[in-house]
Amino acid sequence: MEINGTRYKLRSLPTRKVIFLTMEIDLPIEGASVMLVPGLVSMELVVDGVYVRSGKPYTPIGKVPVWGYVLSALNLVQIINGAIGALLGFLGIYLTLRISTAEDIAPPVRILLSVAYLVLSWVAIILIAALLVIGGGYPTYY
Repeated sequence: MEINGTRYKLRSLPTRKVIFLTMEIDLPIEGASVMLVPGLVSMELVVDGVYVRSGKPYTPIGKVPVWGYVLSALNLVQIINGAIGALLGFLGIYLTLRISTAEDIAPPVRILLSVAYLVLSWVAIILIAALLVIGGGYPTYY
């Protein structure tokens, strides 16, 4: 990455992580607080606490409430369910942490959305397991 004529390796920039996920990457630009925030598909640029693309205020990841960490840990348990469970778990951790700091959503709705994702991901894993059992497991080729 090149900033103001200087090349930087993304890994060498200061970051803030929650559990093991990088949630904020500080960019060395004088005169403003600039950071990259990972989104589901791409990185978002935040300048002085405002998303550049949408103009909405950004809440620092350091303001994650306790319930956000608890639900993230419950999502992390999905790892025991194999690759699909791990994918759902990591997605759940990311969504829970982002939703828990979204100040434009009422706190009860934030909790409800996070719990709903957790429940739906576990239901999905159970349904996939049931379909594999009913269908005789993985296909075998003779």
